[in-house]
Amino acid sequence: MKVLLMRHGEASFNSPTDAKRPLTPVGSKSVIQQCQNPKVPWHEFTDAWASPYVRTQQTASLLLQHCAEKHHGLNVWSLDCITPHGEIKQVQEFLLHQPHKNVVFITHQPLISSLIGYFCHADEHMGEAMMPASMALLEGDVAAAGRLKLTHLLHPLGQLI
Repeated sequence: MKVLLMRHGEASFNSPTDAKRPLTPVGSKSVIQQCQNPKVPWHEFTDAWASPYVRTQQTASLLLQHCAEKHHGLNVWSLDCITPHGEIKQVQEFLLHQPHKNVVFITHQPLISSLIGYFCHADEHMGEAMMPASMALLEGDVAAAGRLKLTHLLHPLGQLI
C-alpha cells in the first residue's frame, strides 16, 4: 500500500471563510512543480481524495490536469474527514477499506502532520512539518499506527522548513 499525502498549495487569506480560501498564483505554481516531481510514482495511483475546501479542490484539479497530460488515469473524489481538523481514526478506517489501493490524500495542516506521525511513528505528535504543496509518500502493508514507512518527504523548491 502507498499513501501519498499532499498539502494544498499556498492559499489566500482574502476570503469570507477558511473553507473558501483559494490558491494564490504562487500556490498554484508550487503545486504544478510538485506534480512534476519524478520521485512520485504517479502512474501507481488511480484515486485521489481531497478535502472539500476550495484550496484542496483546486490542488486536486491541478493534479488531475497533470496526470491527464501524462496519460495516467486518476479519479478525484471529495472526502470530508481530511479537513484541517479531521479525525485520524476516520482516515484510518477509510484506508482499511482500501487495502489494495494506492491512495492520494490532498489535505491540510495540522492533519497531514498528524497522519504522518500516527502512521509512521505511532504518535500523531511526531509528524514532520509540511509546508504548502509538500508531499509525503508512505508505504507499508496496512494503514495502522506505526505500520507505514515514510519513503519520501518532498517540499517545493525554495521553501525552507
